[in-house]
Amino acid sequence: MNIFNLRDHVINDYHQYVESFLNIRDERIRDFVSGELSKGVLWSDPLVQLNPSYETGRMVSDLVAQGTLDPLCEKIFRRNDKSIQLYHHQEEAIYTAAKREHYVLTTGTGSGKSLTYLIPIIDHILKNDPSKEQVRALIVYPMNALINSQHEAIKELLGNLGDGKPPITFGRYTGQEKQDERERLQQHPPHILLTNYMMLELMMSRPAERVFLDRTLSKLDFLVLDELHTYTGRQGADVSMLVRRVRQRCGNNNLLCIGTSATMVTGGSRDEQRAAVASVASKIFGTKVKSDSIIDERLKRSVEYAGDITPAMLRESLTREISESYNDFVKNPLVPWIEENFGIQKETDFFRRRVPITLIEGAKRLSELTGTDGPVCEERIRRLLHKGSELRHQDNTPVFAVRLHQFISKGDSVYATIEDSEDRHLTLNGQRFAEEKDGNERLLAPLVFCRICGQEYYQVFRNEHESSFEPRLANDVERDDHYGGYLLVDKEKNPVWDESRIDDLPDQWFRETKKGRTLKSEYKEFVPQRFFITPSGVYHDKPIKDAVISKSATLAWFLPMPFLTCLSCGTAYDKRTKEFAKLAQLSSEGRSTATTLLCISNLTQMKKEETLKKESIKMLSFTDNRQDASLQSGHFNDFVQVGLLRSAIYKALPENGVLDHSDIATAVVRALNLPQSTYAQNAGDIGVLPKRNLEAFTEYVEYRVYHDLRRGWRIVQPNLEQCGLLKIEFAGLEDVCRKADLWQNNEILATATPETRYSVTKAFLTHLRHSLALDARCFEGINHEAIKRKVNQTLKEPWIFDDDERLIEGKWFAWGGNNPQDMSLHPISVLGKYLRSSRAWPWLNSQLDAEAYERLLRTLVDLLHRAGYL
Repeated sequence: MNIFNLRDHVINDYHQYVESFLNIRDERIRDFVSGELSKGVLWSDPLVQLNPSYETGRMVSDLVAQGTLDPLCEKIFRRNDKSIQLYHHQEEAIYTAAKREHYVLTTGTGSGKSLTYLIPIIDHILKNDPSKEQVRALIVYPMNALINSQHEAIKELLGNLGDGKPPITFGRYTGQEKQDERERLQQHPPHILLTNYMMLELMMSRPAERVFLDRTLSKLDFLVLDELHTYTGRQGADVSMLVRRVRQRCGNNNLLCIGTSATMVTGGSRDEQRAAVASVASKIFGTKVKSDSIIDERLKRSVEYAGDITPAMLRESLTREISESYNDFVKNPLVPWIEENFGIQKETDFFRRRVPITLIEGAKRLSELTGTDGPVCEERIRRLLHKGSELRHQDNTPVFAVRLHQFISKGDSVYATIEDSEDRHLTLNGQRFAEEKDGNERLLAPLVFCRICGQEYYQVFRNEHESSFEPRLANDVERDDHYGGYLLVDKEKNPVWDESRIDDLPDQWFRETKKGRTLKSEYKEFVPQRFFITPSGVYHDKPIKDAVISKSATLAWFLPMPFLTCLSCGTAYDKRTKEFAKLAQLSSEGRSTATTLLCISNLTQMKKEETLKKESIKMLSFTDNRQDASLQSGHFNDFVQVGLLRSAIYKALPENGVLDHSDIATAVVRALNLPQSTYAQNAGDIGVLPKRNLEAFTEYVEYRVYHDLRRGWRIVQPNLEQCGLLKIEFAGLEDVCRKADLWQNNEILATATPETRYSVTKAFLTHLRHSLALDARCFEGINHEAIKRKVNQTLKEPWIFDDDERLIEGKWFAWGGNNPQDMSLHPISVLGKYLRSSRAWPWLNSQLDAEAYERLLRTLVDLLHRAGYL
């Protein structure tokens, strides 16, 4: 598989995703952001690195023959029916363990670190009475995933002995094991116990588990800490104290401490690095670890080339066709040159790994050396790396084991100076000030964008004491003398806002009194405030008389937090809605969603590769802690399930032409085409099982389909309708709107054109639908317990409801009423505001008053009820 093509596909998918939810109204900002994203500002060029080849030592059978290892080791440590060929560092570790010296192995990924302690442990147990049921080795891992992997590896090795009970026993003791398995291990302690440091801590305090550590019941000879570099800071101190307690509890002064780590220190000479590792290991183990016992990797060239490589030879090879033959490929002078620049570098008496560089940097080096154009060099290096990854040495290792390190940034914000839109400086680099202009200091503030219309707003703090605005970053909290809000910099031509437009503020901000329409006291502070602001952030509440200052000042409107209305599109919000749902910024895609998308993109591209085996198509994701891992896995499963459901809806549509509420669930289930075993607890093809399973699955799917109709409930994952992939109509509504005699009971509806009536009526019904005011069995609260019970007793994850999930009940719209669940049809409601506006009735010079609106609404509701829509 071409790793470079995979990277390009994944980055392209992520690029489209990031741009998909950025709605920017200002053309200059939109072009700037699009240009920066195209340059890869959020995803730098990948770093290229070659996994090096390791110097080989002797085979396990050779060490058995010379008497270093027990004869049974030759049968255990075999692969493909051959004795395992050891690396130099593995052989060195075996000799160090035989001398009973503590040691730490610091070699790279894939270097077989586990064998550096498994071989000595198993050899020691075989030589020292393996018949006793005692814990002889304790191997501690930072993650259960590593324990599970190692458990399978040991099982496979001991499986080489054939059927029957092996002389070496091992067990896994973590929080994942059931109680009966733990009790079995307590009654019959294994020779090798795999655990994590949290479980080891608990073993020290539980009487039933003293059998694993106590000096009178166990004979602990080995203590292994895998991934030693993870134990830093407070966790490192906790683990080091735990190790001291374990050493004291087991009472074995000859306890051999072993550590492994792919990364411990960087920089410095080889001796300095080994000394630093020894110092850290001594602190963790609580015993002296010598520098000479730090075993590092011994690297070698993957491709040997006789003689010196000259620029002329490299220049000539750039014009030569890349051979498909292994023998011809390794004779190409560019092959060893690539290894020396991307893989290893020669030191005095050993090879060291190269610091990763980008493909462009490597091409630049080759270009300077040969005088060939950079793009030509880049393309040739790319092709050689790919071909080298396909060709194999005699030991089946690749000529080039290529690794790409792709760093993807979540992104920050778009920052802009507080100036006219044509003059402001734009950047994606977070900083406080931009370059001065005409001797004036220019403040930079982050921008956010209305999710509906894309109008830009500056995020700021207002400092009343100094009459200035300061930038407000994402994690800033309000201070005593500052309070946050948003600035809209207005234009002289086509202004967005004006003080005379106060009546255009949301209707819920006002109340009708005898004196007329009055602003409610709780909304007075949210009325847009006019300021004249200089680029340095200093503001004036009146036009500036000083001609010099006035020239640089800009008219702006300040809206205190929370954001309650967009001055551009008029969208109104309540105080409970989070700012994230109202305003977007460059980094608003969400970390979990971004991670899930990158994983899915990788897996999708790998599945398209015919040369990859099915079992090789995997993704491994690391997180900081268990909570994040649980959240991410749950998010991934939820994302995939929603995507699967939406795909089924999309697929079901062409098959039926048009779907309606009576057959949508059945059609989607048919489109999913899942076997019973994937969703039913008890799959079967006889009796009542098939029918019962299908009915439960259909009810679950029906609820999820209707549930997904809610607009905006997934901001970064809009539904099919929002994406323009699904169109929902109301059957026969256009015909109803054409019959003028049906609308004669209201003067507005009677004089409207059929097109206007249809537009308004459809908007009315769509608003009810988006609010889930639907007459569906799955939304009737009285049925929810029965539905949940039927689904959860019949189906299995992920096609079930969570135990604490509250199913959504269908909404009711009412003119008034005391039920807090009712949605309002009052004139000041969002729906009422639209039905009264000139947007609904273009020929009206003003909005409908409350009395006219009530008459119109009653006629509309009555007619839609008689037509069967309500």
